Amino acid sequence: MLGKRIDGITLAAIIFMGFLFIRLMTDVISASAVNTGGIQVAQAQVSVIDNNAFASPYNKYTLTQGLHGQSYGHLAIDIAAGKGAKIRAPINGVVSAKFIDQYGNTTLVIENEHYEVLMLHGNYSVNQGQQVEIGQVVGTESNNGYTTDMAGRPCAGRDCGYHTHLNVYDKQLEKNVNPLNLIK
Repeated sequence: MLGKRIDGITLAAIIFMGFLFIRLMTDVISASAVNTGGIQVAQAQVSVIDNNAFASPYNKYTLTQGLHGQSYGHLAIDIAAGKGAKIRAPINGVVSAKFIDQYGNTTLVIENEHYEVLMLHGNYSVNQGQQVEIGQVVGTESNNGYTTDMAGRPCAGRDCGYHTHLNVYDKQLEKNVNPLNLIK
């Protein structure tokens, strides 16, 4: 075949077949799942996680207590959306801790390379080690642990004090930061 001359029709056919081959390969690579005669070809899904993103744990909330907790290592706020309101992950990350502290406060910690977020008092539905995405429901608002009414009386066993205690540690700054500056 090396010594044979290629006529115009043969050359056009070779170019056309090459074009079809390239087009087919492009379609296979860009498809999420393509069935090519019984062979399933899947494309790897690559998502970029923004570890700097931060959002409010609630769609709408009321600030019930401003910055507090410096005496015990926090720079926290208390926000409320109402008994049973959905609490959402404020960051993309992993649930690094879920426990009840010595005061009966249900505690959830979510962290990534940038932030460590601590939330108290909710009924948390995620588990330690679980990956969460910003905005994903992680629990509901409650009054578990040490919560008080507006007069400062403990709410244990009473229908009051529903809120989320929100503390944010910035790993890059190596200190707690004001959550209000992040959830504006």
